[in-house]
Amino acid sequence: MPSTLAIHYVRSAYGLWLPGDDRGHWSEAWDAQIGFIEPHKLHTGDPVRLRMAEERMKHAPVRWDVEMQQTITDALGVCAANSPWNVESYAIEETHFHAILSQSPLNIDRTVKWVAQEMTKAVHRRTAHTGPVFCKGRWLQFIFDEPHYANLTRYIESHNIRRGLPAKPYDFLAR
Repeated sequence: MPSTLAIHYVRSAYGLWLPGDDRGHWSEAWDAQIGFIEPHKLHTGDPVRLRMAEERMKHAPVRWDVEMQQTITDALGVCAANSPWNVESYAIEETHFHAILSQSPLNIDRTVKWVAQEMTKAVHRRTAHTGPVFCKGRWLQFIFDEPHYANLTRYIESHNIRRGLPAKPYDFLAR
């Protein structure tokens, strides 16, 4: 089995990519009335599931303003500084962030759960936002080869360039 070079970690803002979304969704089965949905598989849009998900939301959808984006970014930097992994590439927008994390001996599921908790606490301490910050779940993709790593790095850096920033605008990258 090939060794992991890095991990692509993506988190979305609360309420912006619900089950049933036209872009597709990764949601697990959650309603007996409309049938079983396989977990960990992209499913096509479904207006019934989307309506049901919208009805179940307890808070309004969240878009991260500049202050929230900076707070999330700062919290990621603090987490990385106190961890055996590095952030090798990173971009944040008002709806989601992408990060490439270096390989680590730590359990990645626990690691990203901790990172999200630290980000949420920081947002609640430093901004006026008191509700949920992230949607349920996250995207983790294990990177095993250099071409995939290089393509993903270009993709993430293009987010920053599109926003008028340098490709690597964050000082905590690949310390």
